[in-house]
Amino acid sequence: METKYSIRTCKREDEMKIFELWKAVYPESKHDQEEWLTWWRWKYEKNPAGAGRIWLAEHDGKIVGQYGFIFMDIKVGDKVLKALQGADSMTHPNYRRQGINLTLIRHALDETGEAGFNIATAFPVHASTSYAIHIKSGWFHVGTMQLFFKPLNWNNVIKAKVKNKWLQRVLAVGGRLIFDKMLFKTHNPPTVQGLHINRVASFDDRINTLWAETSTRHMIMVVRNERYLNWRYSTARQNYTILVGEKANKILGYLVLRHQIVRSGIVVSHIFDLIAESEEVMHGLVSSAVENCRLNNADLVIYSLMAGKTYRRILKRSGFISVPFIKGLALAAYSSSSSIPKDFLSDPENWLVQIGDSDMK
Repeated sequence: METKYSIRTCKREDEMKIFELWKAVYPESKHDQEEWLTWWRWKYEKNPAGAGRIWLAEHDGKIVGQYGFIFMDIKVGDKVLKALQGADSMTHPNYRRQGINLTLIRHALDETGEAGFNIATAFPVHASTSYAIHIKSGWFHVGTMQLFFKPLNWNNVIKAKVKNKWLQRVLAVGGRLIFDKMLFKTHNPPTVQGLHINRVASFDDRINTLWAETSTRHMIMVVRNERYLNWRYSTARQNYTILVGEKANKILGYLVLRHQIVRSGIVVSHIFDLIAESEEVMHGLVSSAVENCRLNNADLVIYSLMAGKTYRRILKRSGFISVPFIKGLALAAYSSSSSIPKDFLSDPENWLVQIGDSDMK
């Protein structure tokens, strides 16, 4: 029997009710109220592109579903547009299969469309219920992010996946002697005279010049200026490592990564964002990032993205491989604009998308 629920926009006093919903939807996550509230307000209130909007499904005074939009400035062709990114789609386990998620998404699209916002992106897990609901509500599939990885500690990676100790030893020896020499072979980056790669706490206004000089290489991408990058990586309180390549007081590229211990007990480092003015600088940044991962005892480095041949070529030279049957997040898009052809938006070759463009933390 379906429950009658109402849809409304979120108010500030709803935060703790949303936290209770979040705990019910993600029971395996760490339930630190203060940490969650800081993260939530960072995402929806402090975004320099504009405060986000949240729609709620309510039943008997209880929040049973939610869908949010955060604002993003996106370059589409030669124009910068105010776009939306779908985030935090949640339905309480006791209220699923009642069309709450679909109703929330359609309601959000109708209201933002009336306000003049007609471009949106979302990163639902491919083949998930959320992905299917987005497609059903008028979104279209752009592509699936390609997942690259590089093992740094074969013993720990294998122990986390293989329980037989004899097989662990065999695979560990094989990984070091065979795979590292063949599949994960690393080439030293070319020397760029005068280039220094340093770790920084935040970005300064020189990053705006890099954005201006590199943005023309990709038809569709999130605007990576000083305000956005500092909001995304410096003030997010998620312990990101920011590496900047400088020469003669000019920023030639940057890379952002984060180290974390996953449930299997291994340390995984994710590359979130990488932009550089040349392949040589990009190669140097990836090499420095891998070295930083080693120093932080990382067992595995992962990089998920949708990008052109340059990125794939540099990753291969840096000892990363991609396995076709292991996929990253899907990119879905929505457009009600007649001035931007759907064929243009749905072509993955037009996009540069990295995991930092999503709301993954």
